[in-house]
Amino acid sequence: MSLGVTVNRKKNGALLAYVAKNIPSINLRKLLKIVYLIDEKFMELRGFPLTWFDYYAWVKGPVAPEVYDIKNGAFSEYVTCHKNEEGKNIIQSVLSHKYHVLKQMDLYSPFEMGVIDEIMCKYEQCTADDLSELTHAEDSLWFQIVKENQVQFVDGKSNVLIPLQRLNEGDADKEDTYEEALEYMLFCNNASTC
Repeated sequence: MSLGVTVNRKKNGALLAYVAKNIPSINLRKLLKIVYLIDEKFMELRGFPLTWFDYYAWVKGPVAPEVYDIKNGAFSEYVTCHKNEEGKNIIQSVLSHKYHVLKQMDLYSPFEMGVIDEIMCKYEQCTADDLSELTHAEDSLWFQIVKENQVQFVDGKSNVLIPLQRLNEGDADKEDTYEEALEYMLFCNNASTC
C-alpha cells in the first residue's frame, strides 16, 4: 500500500472528490490521468509529489492501483463509481453540494490548490485518450520505464513501478528535497501521525 493511502488518505480522498465534482461525468481513466499529471506537476515545481501514490506501468497507465480500485469501492467515503451506458466507469463525489467538497480541500495550501486547479483547467476538456497520448509520449517517464524494462503487460497490467523521483534526475536540490520529503512521509507512516 502506498504512502498515498497510509499517510495521505484523507487529503487524497478529498482531492478525488474535488476533481470528480469539478469535471462532471469524469471517467476513471481520465481521473487516473489527471491525478498523475497533478503529481508530475508537483514533481516539477517542488521536487516531490502531492499525493504520494505509487504509479505502475500499465497499458493505459501510469496507474495508481489504489485510485483504480475506486471501481471496487476504494475511497467510498469520498467518491462513488457507476458504469454509464457506454460501459465506462464514471466517478462522482459522494457530497452533492460543491461547497462541502471545497470545504474538504481546506487540507491543501493555497499554492497546492492553485496547481490542482491549473491542471484540472488545462486538461478538463481532454479525453482519456488525449491524456494517454500525452502520458505515453516518447519523452514521458511512462515510455522510458516501459522501454527500459521491456514491460510485458498481462491483462493490460504490470508490476513495474514508475519512480516519479526520476523526474528530478540532474537537479541536486530537487533530489535532496525529494529524499527529505520521503523521509518525513515514512516517519508519518511509522508514527501513524502527521
